[in-house]
Amino acid sequence: MAVDSGPDVLVLDQLERQYLPVRFDHKAHARMADMSEGCETCHHFSPAGTRPPPCASCHDPGAAGTDPRKPGLKGAYHQQCLNCHREWVDETACEVCHLARENDAAQARVAAFPTIDRPVLKPHPPILKPAGDIYEGYSSDRDSRVVFRHEQHTSRFGLACVECHHEPSCARCHYQKNGTAPKRSVQEHHRPCDRCHKRDMDLAGRDAGRCEKCHWLEGAPRPLPFDHASVGWPLGRFHERVGCRRCHAAATPFQRVDRRCESCHANWSPATFRHEVTGTELGKVHAPLDCDVCHRDRRFDMPAGCEECHEEAVSRTALLP
Repeated sequence: MAVDSGPDVLVLDQLERQYLPVRFDHKAHARMADMSEGCETCHHFSPAGTRPPPCASCHDPGAAGTDPRKPGLKGAYHQQCLNCHREWVDETACEVCHLARENDAAQARVAAFPTIDRPVLKPHPPILKPAGDIYEGYSSDRDSRVVFRHEQHTSRFGLACVECHHEPSCARCHYQKNGTAPKRSVQEHHRPCDRCHKRDMDLAGRDAGRCEKCHWLEGAPRPLPFDHASVGWPLGRFHERVGCRRCHAAATPFQRVDRRCESCHANWSPATFRHEVTGTELGKVHAPLDCDVCHRDRRFDMPAGCEECHEEAVSRTALLP
């Protein structure tokens, strides 16, 4: 279901005996749905492609208690909010959403609440991209540092924010207990990377020393950035300027692609190809030859082989000091 097909603001007024109705910024939350499980994050048990039914059609407004299998409406609302807004767990912050009916100061603030014409109370300030390539948020028993090249992942690899930033929580930035933010586990730190780098982070990867792709000890050389030659296909001067998504169009993690020229260059033809763009101009003897005479099995990602035709010349070259 498209985000724009839902309401901008919902007025939750079925539990308004003590508080004024809650104005819920539905549109802002719907736009963040891609970072979690989509609309199903809140609208569970709703048939795909259909308009979700009202919460009260399943969750009884008059039910007491909070049966975890099917809580009443009040329990369902609060359970959904606290899944993300964990900064509210340890304190009574009711007036973040609720305005008390008998509180004059609270009622005076009602004019500032979101409406259909003014759906956002206060927009979130822009979140800037990391300037460096050192991941400062990591903490571990190992005396190591972590490198993360954010610019390379977004600009070069073409990753969208939601491909790494899954299941966001306001508490990660805003919630502090005893003046300090809660420490994240090693699993939480690795979770955004797991989708593409699972092979590097499993037990076999650690035993093979692949942790050193990101972790390094203080004073040791910093891990090198990704080089396409490491996967057996060095990029020439034309392909190295092409964004990864041009060849790896499918979702991450990137998969091996067909290495034949025509798999990307639909109109490519040996008859019209200008070989000099590769840096090697063909003379009268080589120009009429079919490609696979030099490029065995039409493997254009490998150096051309001369041995089949020039075996004697190659043997002489090998004997030279």
